[in-house]
Amino acid sequence: MKKDSLTLNASPRRFQEALAQIPLPGQRIMRSILSVWLCMVVYYARGQYGEPFYSIMAALQCIQPYSSNMLEEGRKRITGTMIGAVWGSVVLFAELLPSVNTVRSTIVFYALLGLFAGVVIYSTVLFGIQQYALFSTVVFLGIAMFHAEDANPYIHVFNRTMDTIIGVGIAIVVNSLHFPRTRDTSTLFVSGIDHTLYREERRLAPYTAVELNRFLDDGMLFTVSTRQTPATVREILADVNLRLPIVAMDGAVLYDVRTMKYVKTIKMEPDLVALVSDFLHEQGMPFFVNTEQDDLLVIYFRDYRDLLLEEVMDVHHKETLPADEQDFDLSKSAYLAMARLYHRKRSSPYRNYIRTNARITKDVLYLQVVDRGENIDRLREVLIQQPWAGRCRTNFETYDCEEGEKIMRIYAAEANRPAMVEVLRKRVGVDRILTFTADDEDGDVIIKDASRGRMVRELRRRFEPVSIKGWRNIIHL
Repeated sequence: MKKDSLTLNASPRRFQEALAQIPLPGQRIMRSILSVWLCMVVYYARGQYGEPFYSIMAALQCIQPYSSNMLEEGRKRITGTMIGAVWGSVVLFAELLPSVNTVRSTIVFYALLGLFAGVVIYSTVLFGIQQYALFSTVVFLGIAMFHAEDANPYIHVFNRTMDTIIGVGIAIVVNSLHFPRTRDTSTLFVSGIDHTLYREERRLAPYTAVELNRFLDDGMLFTVSTRQTPATVREILADVNLRLPIVAMDGAVLYDVRTMKYVKTIKMEPDLVALVSDFLHEQGMPFFVNTEQDDLLVIYFRDYRDLLLEEVMDVHHKETLPADEQDFDLSKSAYLAMARLYHRKRSSPYRNYIRTNARITKDVLYLQVVDRGENIDRLREVLIQQPWAGRCRTNFETYDCEEGEKIMRIYAAEANRPAMVEVLRKRVGVDRILTFTADDEDGDVIIKDASRGRMVRELRRRFEPVSIKGWRNIIHL
């Protein structure tokens, strides 16, 4: 009975979690609804003259997430309509399609209809709007097939063009009107990524990407601060047009995603790297050495005799190891976890893995180990007892791990996110920082639940609050 009770209690929780993942309707949906209504209002205002279907189609096509896209979509939509209308008019005026009275005329009609449809499609290619070939062809076929017998088919051509222009015009008006908002362009907004911009699936919602890009276009000073590498950030936030450098590797680097350069790095001292490396060898822990070299992330791992990882080998690979380093009593679980992580990450174009026997101590940002969670916890307990432990710091995560595994990264003690965010603040030249995080201790705004774009909704409230002082921003193209 107790088990059944727990199952019943778990079901509502799973339902609530699934419900939380369903996105709320965004502005594009609401603006689309308003556009449909306005198209019908204009249709009735014209005395029900024309075909509102085509106005609605044009309006829905032109409602875009970004205003610049909307204007471009409108221009191309009208051009596509004009191409179809012009070719339809040419076919009617020159009477190029025969009347369908006999089998022979029917065959000729169909053959010519297909030929001219190809001409219309090719015309859209010449005008650079091939993505609108379907709409141009629909316009052409509507004129050539269904209005050739009209007393004055050119009236349909005119109305079809006007319907499209009306729909595009309504879309432009609807997409350009906004609530009066002021914009805070003097604050540096800094957001975490994990559990802040998204939940466990590590996938950015389209709504979040669209809103962030709109904020950036409107002058927001925005960046992210994360324990992840720049490579991971570039993969996750590929759809976000970040303009400021990001704080990555838990504050060890300040990285410009546009120029792909490391603006500032805090590296471990070579002697500290040697001490940590020797310690990990003594504990039987294989590890990755993450370095920055010429603005590239280069990740080294030792060529243990039984480590079955295949990758590019450097010039030191064939060197003979010292006698005391030839045999390590490796943790089997750590080795397997390391191999899984390696094979998962090695295909990334932003990471460069090198297998080597050389002792890597220069340009090191951090060392990384992965193993069962309990083993990592024990390893840290031994590490903090070392005489040099005060010179380094550690963090942990479970992303990219199998169930029960944990990653530990070892940095220089000076590498931390608040300090690097302060470096960025001075670089940008602002006085105020506002941070968004899922951690109760580290942020100004705590995001308890990252579902439904909660972070960007909170960000909007602070970046562009509704205010009559923002009346100049009511119309915004």
